[in-house]
Amino acid sequence: MQAVKAIYKHGNIELLEPLDGVEEAELFIVVLDKKEKNSEIAKTFVATEKNSEQEFEAIGLASYFDTDEDNEVDWEEVFDVKAG
Repeated sequence: MQAVKAIYKHGNIELLEPLDGVEEAELFIVVLDKKEKNSEIAKTFVATEKNSEQEFEAIGLASYFDTDEDNEVDWEEVFDVKAG
């Protein structure tokens, strides 16, 4: 799954960035009206720059999940989501 930004204008959708490695896909589209782009719902979809606290948390999570014990688990099997 990927999230990309697009513009809808006069019945056309223009992606502002490419879909990496996707030849065919079903799209789920969230429409944010330009007039209401400061609403609480719209703010949850706006990209924000990460601050140092978020970076620190990401580093901590990365080191937590990159352990020998974690690497030995087949998570696709655990969650029954084998790619196929």
